[in-house]
Amino acid sequence: MDEQPTVADITALQELMFPSAAMCVRVAAELRLADLLTDGPLTIGELAGRTGTAPRPLSQALRVLAVEGVFAEVSPGVFANTPKSTLLREGVPDSQYVMSGLGAADWLWASYGELGHSVRTGGPGFEQAYGTNLWAWLGQNPGAARQFNDAMREFSATWGPRIVASYTKFGEAGVVADLGGGTGAFLTEILTRYPAVERGVVVDQPSVVEQARTRADLAPLITSGRLDFFPGDFFADVPTGIDVYTTKQITHSWSDAQLVSLLKRCRDASPTARFAAAELVQSHEASKFLRHFDIMMYATMAGFLRTEDEYADVFAQASYELQRIVPTGTAFAIIEATPA
Repeated sequence: MDEQPTVADITALQELMFPSAAMCVRVAAELRLADLLTDGPLTIGELAGRTGTAPRPLSQALRVLAVEGVFAEVSPGVFANTPKSTLLREGVPDSQYVMSGLGAADWLWASYGELGHSVRTGGPGFEQAYGTNLWAWLGQNPGAARQFNDAMREFSATWGPRIVASYTKFGEAGVVADLGGGTGAFLTEILTRYPAVERGVVVDQPSVVEQARTRADLAPLITSGRLDFFPGDFFADVPTGIDVYTTKQITHSWSDAQLVSLLKRCRDASPTARFAAAELVQSHEASKFLRHFDIMMYATMAGFLRTEDEYADVFAQASYELQRIVPTGTAFAIIEATPA
């Protein structure tokens, strides 16, 4: 017989019913509260005065965050920074400022609102809410697209160095192509850490490539010829003469059929190239982050995290052999495959 639920069980379940934490993080970042607290604690009245906000709801939002370790209420009504809240500052190492806005973006919340549709039908909640797919919608909403690309660049700045340092075989490649490489953050990290790599190629949509070309920090790599671009749809065409094809955090966006199709295209274009995907790998021991990320992917684009066995299967269908899963000390791993 099932055990009878306790008051603690009831309370714990009810706590899961509140969606407010993500929005409180977003509001705190928008108000630059962490910046205001860099010189020490402030009262809620001082914070409200400096941000032009109402004291009571501001204190309520901060107390929600304080119980999660984001900010600290050092005495009643007096708040201070913590290591977590410091990450909400723009420009600090490992900043999550842009990501905090994306995590509570209106379109993402609308997708979660249609999660029931996803569970019942297998279709993405985003399409139910907006009548089109996420990528098409971002193409029509440049402000949201820029936020998305900036957040991905920030995400790469946080995890990219750790991932790249964990996979030293990048350094043995002459040419590395980053499929869906966005504005070049991940590939830049590879080229910087491994100077023996002769050239890197960012493969992405023309509009994204144009955004990458305007990044002043990429100019030295572009001018030297170490960083190149291949604009277009990589499901239709990929560059040839590649030693390593890599992806970061995108294979979970595609169905098995799409992934197999892309892998076959890479196999045909560069028959000896290895494939190294920086991905989140699902398992029975998956962290809370991975489990929530999995739901987010399905709600937005019917994406999902694969297990090691599932990756082995899709690679095999494209005539690759899964060699190993390389841990990186982060939520990500490198999934390495070579031509069979």
